Formats: sequence, structure tokens, C-alpha cells
Amino acid sequence: MIHIARLAPVLVLIFVASCGSDPAASADPTLPWPKPDAKIVEQYKAELKTQLDATFVISSIGPWVIASNMDAAESQRIIEGTIRQCAAGIQRQLFAKTVRSAPAKVYLFRDGESYSAWNQKLFNEKPPSIFGYYSRANNSLVMNIGTGGGTLIHELVHAMAEADFPTIPVWLNEGIGALYEASDITPSGRIVGVTNWRLKGLQTDLKANTETQIDKLMDLTDVEFYGERRSANYASARYLMQWLQIQGKLEDFYVRVRDAKDGDPKKSLLAMFENKLTIAEIHKQCFSWAEKLTFKRGQ
Repeated sequence: MIHIARLAPVLVLIFVASCGSDPAASADPTLPWPKPDAKIVEQYKAELKTQLDATFVISSIGPWVIASNMDAAESQRIIEGTIRQCAAGIQRQLFAKTVRSAPAKVYLFRDGESYSAWNQKLFNEKPPSIFGYYSRANNSLVMNIGTGGGTLIHELVHAMAEADFPTIPVWLNEGIGALYEASDITPSGRIVGVTNWRLKGLQTDLKANTETQIDKLMDLTDVEFYGERRSANYASARYLMQWLQIQGKLEDFYVRVRDAKDGDPKKSLLAMFENKLTIAEIHKQCFSWAEKLTFKRGQ
């Protein structure tokens, strides 16, 4: 199965504090990931060296085996910022029950031309997105990293979520992935999603009363979510996640849904508000908040 990320250009991730250290189970105590199978990591590195040319540098961090033809300094910035800090922080905060240990390949192509050409050569196909995607069939994250680090973190979220919550519903998977497309690190070291480019579409929908209703969002199948209303579905899911985040409820909500504590995600959402609000009232509060948000590219 191939997950296709339909994304627009994303913000550069901003880091104002470093994340803390993690358990001794990790090969690197500053990372949350258990030591991956060394034989598989070396196998993937050998495959990448055979597949690619001498312009690529092969490295690894945690379970991620990375091939990059970017400038060395820029590549290191992406690895350290987007993976070591941001993805590691999200792994700790959300996906803590079953931490990803299975290695995956990460292709970081420096620009659209390189990305398109190598997709054709490696996979004999045109990439499904101009920005990047996660191919479960090839166990690979394939990125046009020239569009920024947001697409990469979105797809890393999916790769981590599938280990922690294999049956994660599409609206939750894509909502969380989209939340972290634009991220910040708080002084306490928490990774938080910040307002991003999807706000414009949501506010347009809100003015026209055409936003995806939360109760309907949670019933969508994969085909329905990625259908003709996919932009509205992404936006509603994304800003529901950000609203829950600022309420201090995102992690608890995710855990309740993952563990089927309430038997139904809608019941879990109601439980986050002590069953004192209806889904319609939650929807109104969430999107009344979203209507007042502002976003300027580059902020």
C-alpha cells in the first residue's frame, strides 16, 4: 500500500530549544528509537549504494537509513533538525506504546528535477506527489526535500504511527501528520504544531459553511477522505488536532482512540470534555477558534 501525501509547500521548521534525552534502550541515549537490526541497516545501506550514484551520501539515525544528494551542510541540518529533534520528540510524545524500530529507507532528493528523475529510475514511475510520499510497498520515504522539511516530518509521522497504531483511522493519521508540517519546539522541549498554510482553505470553507463536520470526518473511509473533498478533510482534521493540542488534550485523545478505551473515537472525543459537550458543540468551539487565527507565510 502506498500512502500519498498531497501537500503544498511547507514552512521551515523552527527550533528554539533542544529535546531532552531518552531511555537506555536506544543505541543513542538522545534518541527515542531502540537500536535497529544492524544487519538490515547494513543491507539497506548496501542497496542504496548500488541503486544510487556517487553524488549521494548514505547515513543512518535511529531506524532511518538516509540517502541524500543535498549539499552536505544542508543535509545535516535536515537530519539533525527534522529527524533528531522533531521526529524524535513526536515519537516520545505520541507514539510511545510501540516505538518504531524497523529500519526504513529515506531518500532526500535536493530538488524537483532530481526527485522526478530518480523516482523514474528507482521505481519506474512518476512520483504521486511533487513534494514527497511514504511508500509502504518499498518501505521508503521519498522526498523532494527542496520543498522544505514539513513534508518529511508529515511522512515520518505516518511511519512512526503505523508501528504504534497499525489500524489508525485515516482522519487521525493525516490530521496528526498535517499538524506537524509546521512545527516549533517550546522552551520545555515539546514539539508543537503551529498554524500553517492549510488555514486559508479552512477559513474559506468556514465562510461558506462547507467545512468537513467533525462527526462526518470521523466516519470517512480512506477512499472518501482522499476523494474530491480531500483538501477540506485535511484542513478540518489538521485544525482539530491543533485545537486539541492547545487544550492540552491531544496526547490523551490519541491514546484513548489507539487503545479503544471508549469503543469509538467519537466517544473518546466526548470523554476528553467529560461528556459535557456534544460533538456539534465541540465542532463549534474548535472552528470558532480557527476562524480567528491568522497566518502569514514565513512566520
